[in-house]
Amino acid sequence: MKNLYFILFCIIACQATCLAQSTGRVTGKVNDAEGLPMAGANILILETGTGTATDSAGDFSFTDLRAGRITLKISFVGYADVVENLKIKANSTNEITIKLSIRPIAGDEVVITSSRRPEKITRAPATISVISASDLEESASFNPAELLSKIQGVEFVRTGVNSISINARGFNSAFNTKILQMTDGRNSMLAGANGLPPGMMNTVVKEDIERLEIVLGPNSALYGPNAHNGIFNTITKDPRKYQGTTVALTAGNQQVFSGRFRHATKINEHWAYKVTGEYTTGKDFNFKDSVYAGGGVYGPAVVIPERISSYQFKYIKGEAHLFYNFTPRSYAALTYGRSNSTYLNVTNLTRNYQQDWIFTFLQGRFVTPHLFVQFYQTWADAGKSFGVASYTRDFWNRTHSTITDPANPAFAATGYLAPDQAEEYAMRVGNVFKENSKRLNSEIQYNYDFEHAGLFLIASATYQKDEPDTYGSILVDKVQKVDITQYGAALQLEKTLPGDVKFTAAARIDHHSLFGEMFSPKFGLVKGIGSGAMRLTWGRAFAAPIILFQRASVFGLIFGNGNGVKYIPNGANTNDPAAITKTTPLSPEQINTWELGYKGKVTKKIYVDVNAYYGKSKNFLSPAISVGGRTVSVGDFPIETNTLLFPGTVTNSGILNGAAFSTYFNYGEVSSYGADAGLNYYANSKISIALKYSWFGSDITSENIKNDANKDGYVAVDERSLNAPKNRIMGSISIQDLLHSKVFCNISARWVQQFDMYSGSQIGTREGKGKRGMVYGGKNPINDQPRYYAKNFDWGPIGGFTTFDISAGYKVSELMSLNGSISNAFNTKQIEFVASPSIGRLYSVELKVNVAAKNKKPGSL
Repeated sequence: MKNLYFILFCIIACQATCLAQSTGRVTGKVNDAEGLPMAGANILILETGTGTATDSAGDFSFTDLRAGRITLKISFVGYADVVENLKIKANSTNEITIKLSIRPIAGDEVVITSSRRPEKITRAPATISVISASDLEESASFNPAELLSKIQGVEFVRTGVNSISINARGFNSAFNTKILQMTDGRNSMLAGANGLPPGMMNTVVKEDIERLEIVLGPNSALYGPNAHNGIFNTITKDPRKYQGTTVALTAGNQQVFSGRFRHATKINEHWAYKVTGEYTTGKDFNFKDSVYAGGGVYGPAVVIPERISSYQFKYIKGEAHLFYNFTPRSYAALTYGRSNSTYLNVTNLTRNYQQDWIFTFLQGRFVTPHLFVQFYQTWADAGKSFGVASYTRDFWNRTHSTITDPANPAFAATGYLAPDQAEEYAMRVGNVFKENSKRLNSEIQYNYDFEHAGLFLIASATYQKDEPDTYGSILVDKVQKVDITQYGAALQLEKTLPGDVKFTAAARIDHHSLFGEMFSPKFGLVKGIGSGAMRLTWGRAFAAPIILFQRASVFGLIFGNGNGVKYIPNGANTNDPAAITKTTPLSPEQINTWELGYKGKVTKKIYVDVNAYYGKSKNFLSPAISVGGRTVSVGDFPIETNTLLFPGTVTNSGILNGAAFSTYFNYGEVSSYGADAGLNYYANSKISIALKYSWFGSDITSENIKNDANKDGYVAVDERSLNAPKNRIMGSISIQDLLHSKVFCNISARWVQQFDMYSGSQIGTREGKGKRGMVYGGKNPINDQPRYYAKNFDWGPIGGFTTFDISAGYKVSELMSLNGSISNAFNTKQIEFVASPSIGRLYSVELKVNVAAKNKKPGSL
């Protein structure tokens, strides 16, 4: 590793000292549609991130530009972006005049995520959508993820006032890691045991987001394992481009209050910085899941509500960024971010109360026109987080135990405790999570444009080392630590062909210290048709099981299957060593997907985005699936019987009955297919209408024995569930620039088809509503008796609702704006995930003050 750092240091030093001396210049003017100069318009060189703003006369300039081709993006809030491609010649000046039109039109956006280079969205070889800064400006919510409900192809999931997650192309679960979340090129998934998306724990504040890019489909070829079903990339505002101070205050029902700020300054020709911060608090919906307690020495078996003392959520977060420009086209940046989060969170087993969970990162980047290098460390501290169900059950059991004599040998483990003592017992390690984990990432990327050959090349190498440390509270790492190393290399070639055709091919190979090598190729053809383009792509992607799936030991119920779980099946003799069975260890899931799509304008007023896909998964990764038996060990790590939640009972002859645990499995093969369609109609410069539809299907619903995940000889319903609606529809009307461009109004509706869902022990079905979840697992081959797997309480099916959202805003002045929004305006019953409350009506108002910085010297970076 030291040698790798030394090589990277030499490359950086060479690039920083050997930049070409021959330079050119660009000057320009930005006007509005009426020819009037626009002060404060942003101009960005996409290849380098260098930016400036126009002065009071609408003028800007860049000096000391290296000879070659550059791409300028000119933008202003509320206006359509303009992209200009220029060829810079040594000792010469390019003079341009730009005219901006009000409001961005779909299809004009420039994106970077799909190909790791700037390109117009209609020419990207992927299904990609964008949420822009202007979209965020019109949202009164503190949570930018709310806007994802309006993106086609995205399965939007809300489990509380503050908790939002996304999925794509079915098979959702509480521990879904098949969409890679990134921020400014950094893997922003949580470090440590779970590796889950950060959600609101992310340190980015809404006012610092330039845009969100959502890419659907397999992308492992460029981004590595777990860019499986897509990428959600957050791109923040560069302080050299977006300067000034923004303060925003949001208030709403459920006691919501959010205060946020962003301040960015360009100090001089070399230095710039920005700082952001947020304090958000509120109260989640009053919902208590059912917990099963009692039995044996604890009295009769009972069903009790979760013991929840507080529904408050709170987020304290912030970032600090420091930029240094070596030249106008090369810079270094150092970023630090930290968040402290408290909220209720749904899992595969129960709900957790994430209390004072701390997410931290430190990132360093070096960027030139051809070279990108970054190192970053991510930390996770679980704080005082705990499992609500296990805490509830232990408190109940110990306060209802029939063993009251301290002299009884069983008293220490199961005897009666007073409430204060029971509280302390229920909050012990095991119910309370303990974690101090970290992850190290590094990346080097090189690109070169063979302009005369019409060929563009990107080569990259990455390294990742995970060092989880849960002290045995989440993983089997109490005795021996679990370290996971991954490294890989990728190459992408992009070739321009005659007839306005672009061919893209990429390949990546990764090595995982547990799962070995993974090879991910991809290719795409994009054919320009008028103002749009047709695309055909094929790609292979991998989803490596997260560390939790590999080494879990949670609540004595869910165990990791990275090296197999040894167990004694129900009906077998516990005294017979030959009865011990081992599950088949996990392998990475592999998916091969074909996609065909078109994105572009079909008339001057109509823009469409349609795509269809077909994917074939091998070693499909299941949610946590129940197994009838008593766990003996996770890999080579023994599990004590007295720590098991369902250890079962043993007859006088040694026969085991009623034992159960859950773990993760690979299916044989699963096909999935679907289509997404979006239509935007621009009636005039003020009114636009959008309609979006998604359909999803899979052969997993068949009772094919290949889908017997836990190998019990029967394909149960939880092994053949889509865990997603087959159909979804969203429509919206947007009215802009009323009353001299001061007022806007948006109205949207969303319909989600009803469906059954299984996520580990959580269950939500039409048939089982109002009862304890029970899944029939066929007959036990040992004793030929019917076999049932117990789940948690069944609150009924998911989806089956139509909701309406309304938002509006008023621009009080150049400095101040006032927005308001209502989500689920008619208070419709809206359940989007198992073991979650119905999301009732939510409303909020936002006051924002934005003070732009004065230009020190246009174009001087």
